Amino acid sequence: GVSQRLPGLTDQERIAMDDLLTTVAADLAKCEKLVSTPIPLGYTRSSVRFLWIWLTLLPFALTNTFVNFGVGTWWEDKPKPVLVLAMLFIGFIFLSIEDIAVQIEEPFAI
Repeated sequence: GVSQRLPGLTDQERIAMDDLLTTVAADLAKCEKLVSTPIPLGYTRSSVRFLWIWLTLLPFALTNTFVNFGVGTWWEDKPKPVLVLAMLFIGFIFLSIEDIAVQIEEPFAI
């Protein structure tokens, strides 16, 4: 093996190096098996559907939180876009995370 090409190693070091190389080769085989295993399409679809339902229902949950937003300030009687801005920010963050997750599921585009 490779260890025989290194003349400065003792027999014990050669055996240890061969064992380590065998372990690395076995681990590489496991990684190749993992890469070739497809992610079920239903998993990706259900996570995206859940995310869209959650984002659709989130304004109803946040309305009560932002109902008193701006009370006692100069813009108390003006339209309050804070709920819309919060929804845009939260939606952008969560959809970006979901997009990254889809890319991580198949990093090598098999």
